[in-house]
Amino acid sequence: MEKSLGSQREVHYDILRILAAFSVVMLHSAAQYWYALDIHSKDWIVANSYDAVFRFGVPIFVMISGALFLSPDYKMDIKRLYQRNILRMAILYMLWSVLYGVYDVITNGYYNYGVKVILRELIYGRYHLWFLPMIIGVYMLLPMLKTWIEHADKKQIEYILSLFLVFQIGVWTAKSLTVTDELHYILAKLDIELVSSYIGYFIWGYYLANIGLSDKLKKLFYILMIPSVILNVFLGTTMAWKYDRAIGEVYDSFGIFTFIIVTVLFVFAKDKWSKGTDYKGWDRLIKEMSANTLGVYLMHIMLLEFLERCGIHSMMINNVVGIPLLAVGCFIICMIVSALLRRVPFIGRYIC
Repeated sequence: MEKSLGSQREVHYDILRILAAFSVVMLHSAAQYWYALDIHSKDWIVANSYDAVFRFGVPIFVMISGALFLSPDYKMDIKRLYQRNILRMAILYMLWSVLYGVYDVITNGYYNYGVKVILRELIYGRYHLWFLPMIIGVYMLLPMLKTWIEHADKKQIEYILSLFLVFQIGVWTAKSLTVTDELHYILAKLDIELVSSYIGYFIWGYYLANIGLSDKLKKLFYILMIPSVILNVFLGTTMAWKYDRAIGEVYDSFGIFTFIIVTVLFVFAKDKWSKGTDYKGWDRLIKEMSANTLGVYLMHIMLLEFLERCGIHSMMINNVVGIPLLAVGCFIICMIVSALLRRVPFIGRYIC
C-alpha cells in the first residue's frame, strides 16, 4: 500500500492497489454473516463464493512492496526505511487499534466493560490490522533481502521461491484438505521459518516484476486461472459441508489456487497496464485512488460495522446483489474519507 518508489510512476501498481483494496472490502462484506448463516443455505454459498474469489488482496499488496523495494532502482537507506516506512506503520497500528477500541467501548456502552477489558480493546484493535505488524516484520528484513537479491543469480532466487511454493503454498493447501489428524500433525512439522511466510510473496513480486515468467509458464498460469477460481469456490463449499462448519483455509492467501489467481493478476497488470499505456486522462484519478488504499484498508471494518448498526448490511436484499453493493458503497465512502484525512496538515500520512 506504499506509494511507487521510482522516478517514473508505475501505473499498473496503482491499479493493482485499487483492485486489492476493493477485494479486501469485498471479502469482508461477504463474510459479514458468513458464520451466522446455515452452511447449506443459498445465502451462505453465495457469501462463501464471493469470499473465495476475492482473497487476492493482501498477497497483491505484499508483492507490490516486494517489486518496488527489491527493485534495483530502490536505494537502501536503513535510517530512511525506519523513519519513513516502519515508523509510519507502527504509528498507524497503534492509532487505529486505539480508534477501534474507543469505537467498541462507545458503541457497546462503558458500563459493559471493566478497566482490563477496555485496555485490551484499546491495545488489540481489530482483526484486519494484523497486516501492519506483518509488513513491519518484512520491512525489518529488507536490508538483508535487498543485499541478497543484488548478489543472487536467477537460480538462487528460484530456489528460495521453490521452497516457498513447497513449504508454504503446498503444505498450507495440503493441511487445508487433510482428512486425518495424523497427516495434519505431520504437515504441521513442515512449517519452516522465513520460507513459510509472506516473505515468499514479497520475493515473488520482485521476481515477476524484474525477471518474469517464461512464455510457456505464463501461458500455463493463464490456463489455470479459471479452474482455480472454480476450485476455490467448490472446495471452499464442500470442505465446509464435510466438516459441518464454515471454514475458508483452502482459499486463504496461501492456498494454491489463490496463489495462481494472484500470480495471473500481477502478470496481467504488468503486461497490459504498465508504463507507456495511454489512460486518456485517468492517470490523476488512478494515482489519487491508489494513495487512498491504505486508508480504505484501515477504516473499512469500522464503516461496515457502523452501517450494520444502522440497518445497512449485505443481507438487506438478495446477497448476490447485496454483497457487492455494500462493498462498492463502503469502498467509495472510505476512499473519500481517506482522501480528506490524508490532507490534514503535518499528521495526514500518520492517519491513513
